[in-house]
Amino acid sequence: MSEPLRIYWGESHHNIYVRDNTDVDLDAVFCGARDHLDFTTAAYYTPLLYYYRPEEIPTGQSGFRLEAWKPKDRLDREWALVQEATRQYNQPGTFVTFPGYEWQGDSSSGDHNVAFRREGGQIYCVNTLAELYDCLRGQDVVAIPHHTAYLTGMRGKDWSAHDESMSPYAELFSCHGCSESDETYVGMWSNRHMGPGLFGGTYEDALRRGLHIGAIASGDTFGAWGVSGTYGTGLMAALASDLTRDGIWEALRARRVYGVSGDRIQLDFRVDGHPMGEIIEADGPCQIDVGVVGLDAIDRIELLRDGRVIATHCHQGTWDAPKPGQRSRYCLRLEAGWGPDPGEIETSDHYWDGQLTVDNGRILDVVPCWTTTGQTPATIKGRVARFGLRTDPARIAQPWQNANVFVVECAPEDRVHLELNGHRLDASLAECQQGSRLIWYREECVERLRKLRGLQPEECERDDTYYHLAYKAKLHRAVPESAYRAELTLQDDRPFEREGYYRVRVEQRNGQRAWSSPIWMRPKR
Repeated sequence: MSEPLRIYWGESHHNIYVRDNTDVDLDAVFCGARDHLDFTTAAYYTPLLYYYRPEEIPTGQSGFRLEAWKPKDRLDREWALVQEATRQYNQPGTFVTFPGYEWQGDSSSGDHNVAFRREGGQIYCVNTLAELYDCLRGQDVVAIPHHTAYLTGMRGKDWSAHDESMSPYAELFSCHGCSESDETYVGMWSNRHMGPGLFGGTYEDALRRGLHIGAIASGDTFGAWGVSGTYGTGLMAALASDLTRDGIWEALRARRVYGVSGDRIQLDFRVDGHPMGEIIEADGPCQIDVGVVGLDAIDRIELLRDGRVIATHCHQGTWDAPKPGQRSRYCLRLEAGWGPDPGEIETSDHYWDGQLTVDNGRILDVVPCWTTTGQTPATIKGRVARFGLRTDPARIAQPWQNANVFVVECAPEDRVHLELNGHRLDASLAECQQGSRLIWYREECVERLRKLRGLQPEECERDDTYYHLAYKAKLHRAVPESAYRAELTLQDDRPFEREGYYRVRVEQRNGQRAWSSPIWMRPKR
């Protein structure tokens, strides 16, 4: 009997050494990842970014940049440092690392992240994907395409050159947007150079070609963006038997992977008992089972067959809140970081020291939703969770906030007590279900403006000055388990006359999404 599979959360695309030798602290990168992830793949950035004729850049302009391979001596030196870090930080059972690098070639085949099962792999400075595959063949390695929906030949993916044995899955979502199709709400809008997203290189295009390719999400971020695994830029899940290199690697090769945009949505998707990523044979009705456990209320689950939605479970309006005395689990999301812009009154980091206590019941888990390094992982002792958050007013990318989601088990009348930087908020779970609550550090802001800028309260004609410039935190509406847990089941009686696939999409009320890898169906011979 095979070992049961667990969900492990990871990041496969946090770029390292993007600019120069001083732009990365490898210890900070891997310690930051270890604080909230199960595994990570280093994405050593091999291109050199340089300005074209910098001596000719007019005053007041920044010029434009070009990319090319870094010099070989620099590639060798930095790649050795990255591999030494992945070797050092790999801790089976606690935190798993893989060495890897970003390969762009001459831009014609699309960008790929080359990840090795272990240290000792080589960087191949070749131009085309076919050449790269030839160099990598026979090794324990994968080459994963990302931001595939850009223009084919211009850093978008050329699926005609794809080898699914070398590239078993693709990065469907990242800070660039979503490559699922060329017409999607989360489009390829964030990079004004590389956009827009177009037909030809999308994930749907790959599936239409008959490729067996799984789906993940990962950030495509670097140090200035925040922590490895930055919330909101994509995470990947691996369904593995254990948290070791061998366990995670086997899941990657088998396509037992899926992607989420930010929230760690647990997704169990099976056809006739087979998990996502498999190719199975069937000659009769197919039993499809989807189970979802989110971190906010589930809006809907969509089941697709060959690119077409064949069933939808709309969860909104189908669930009831727990009744008095009825013990249930709840998600309580605390988000902190609103306040002044950089330079308005100060530019230093802001620290949030907090404690959450429940009168009865217990705290089961604290799920991180972090955008920057420097967070203090929560510690849980029965009814009390202590934690620390750090927010950076100079952060270049949204979201600026950091958050934790507390999973508690209580009755609606039980009360929760939140202490955060000297402020206290008390409410019952029933009251927290009615709406969100604000912690506004008004008096602290009054004193800060008086001290730093000499502004007295009587000089302000409007009180919103102290609202805009004050630090603020939000305790989101409590979400009961009946809202964040949902299922979709279907028996599909239509036989497959030729190979096809099923896959699943999930969306929460807060807009966070999950995309499964497909399960392919072949007619039984």
